[in-house]
Amino acid sequence: MKIVLVSIDSKYIHTNMALRYLKANLDMESDLMEFTIKDSDDFIYDQIVQASPDLMAFSIYIWNVEKAIRIIKQIKSTLPSLIVIGGPEISFEPLHFMNHYPIDYIICGEGEVAFNDLINALDQNKPISSISGLVYHKDDLIIQNKMTIIQDLNSLKNPYLDPLDIPNLPSRIQYIETSRGCPFHCSYCLASLENRVRFFDIERVKSDLLYLMNHGAKTFKFLDRTFNLKVDYALELFKFIIEHHREGTVFQFEITGDLLPKALIEFLNQNAPKWLFRFEIGIQSTNEATNLSVDRKQNNAVLFDNIRLIQSAKIIDLHLDLIAGLPEENLERFAKTFDDVFSLYPKELQLGFLKMLRGTKIRREANQYGYLYDENPPYEIISNQVLSPKDIEEIHLTEEVLETFWNKGFMNQTFETIIRQVPSAFGFMNAFGHYLLDSKFDFHRFQLSDLFNVLSEYIQKTEPLKHPIVFDSLKYEYLVRSQIKPKIWWDNALDKTDKNPILKDFHKSHKTYNPNDLYKYAIVTPYKGKHLIVLYYPDKLEVIEYQKKR
Repeated sequence: MKIVLVSIDSKYIHTNMALRYLKANLDMESDLMEFTIKDSDDFIYDQIVQASPDLMAFSIYIWNVEKAIRIIKQIKSTLPSLIVIGGPEISFEPLHFMNHYPIDYIICGEGEVAFNDLINALDQNKPISSISGLVYHKDDLIIQNKMTIIQDLNSLKNPYLDPLDIPNLPSRIQYIETSRGCPFHCSYCLASLENRVRFFDIERVKSDLLYLMNHGAKTFKFLDRTFNLKVDYALELFKFIIEHHREGTVFQFEITGDLLPKALIEFLNQNAPKWLFRFEIGIQSTNEATNLSVDRKQNNAVLFDNIRLIQSAKIIDLHLDLIAGLPEENLERFAKTFDDVFSLYPKELQLGFLKMLRGTKIRREANQYGYLYDENPPYEIISNQVLSPKDIEEIHLTEEVLETFWNKGFMNQTFETIIRQVPSAFGFMNAFGHYLLDSKFDFHRFQLSDLFNVLSEYIQKTEPLKHPIVFDSLKYEYLVRSQIKPKIWWDNALDKTDKNPILKDFHKSHKTYNPNDLYKYAIVTPYKGKHLIVLYYPDKLEVIEYQKKR
């Protein structure tokens, strides 16, 4: 039997671990064919048809389900191959897919053991009625077997050891599991449907990390829903990574922030190399009524204290998450959540929108909260009983400003300066967003200088008394972030700067500087009552604040 495992990833850098687990735990040989959603349907179809498999298995997620189904239909019209699908987009409403699409088998839940059992049963013509989570046609019926979990994760064979993967390890994200399952019950999350948490042996995880690092892997993302659930386990792995990491490696974890002991944070602040660790902390909402409505418990005071302690050392790269559209949170209350979290001035704040994922409790409760949502993936909400479509549109506009003017990190010092002087971060970004729309600003096609110029213009028009401070800050951030002489976005005539006399005066007291280099490489602009001299040498950048002698 020729078996092909088909992965359609969202990006090339992503590594499909689900299919690698299937391949490693199969008793038979199989081929892994990897594509991305940017590959055309015809290209993927042609590659699969050329392989001429007897059976193919697709790993299905919210981002590839529509593309995969189109390709499956096309293949089924051409080849007699058996089609098996699985994955989180399929596992919780399998009857929908069996009823509507030409699929032979679905495996719900963990597939490593079940897929191997299915292949052996088909190869040996044995019964399939006891295979965990299997959904299949029998006569005119659809049969759905009971789904069981894998009790001992260490019984699974290692998915990282395929020699075919070695050349790609340095350029791809390596996904690591230390556990499966989640103890929490957040009603919008698929992880909440698998409540029993099981752990891999920690020595196995250490061995996997060393193998991957030894073969050049740089970026590691841990898939645990709460990496810090077992504090001693997490601490031991943190210590191991600190001791054994290679230069340039990065390790990302999903952390439940209010469950982090301060002693653990302080240990990392004192011992971890800078930016070795990246923590993703989901805050989602600061509204207690909202959190209770989605079965989420969160101690905001402890959470915010822990985030500030992490930020204080500037050692851990911190990413915070919000979800717009949760129950009991209208536009005004969501703006309060946004302001609460933005007051932390996180390096990156992701503002996501509630998605009504198949199988989740919140999707079953949609009518209770008056939800309207897109019936197609990713099932994003359109409105609910406290958020109108216009409200959602306003949040999207604020999110565009957040992504473009904050998360990209171009001018965070200036933006923080502005936000500290306004009543609401959400209100400011939303008003600025409307100004950008009125100005026909294109959020997706712009030069860096356009961002600085349009923010300067906006402050000049709305807060002219504050503009000089903002203007100085914008110029500074723009000039020092470039390694070559950048395009000047402000009007030099208004700036009233003739750099020659400034540089001449500067050279009188700084004889070590070559005059020709000063005139060739320098940009000079007024700054905080002085002058800012930025020298763009071929091999370095030098920034000088200079007060001209009188």
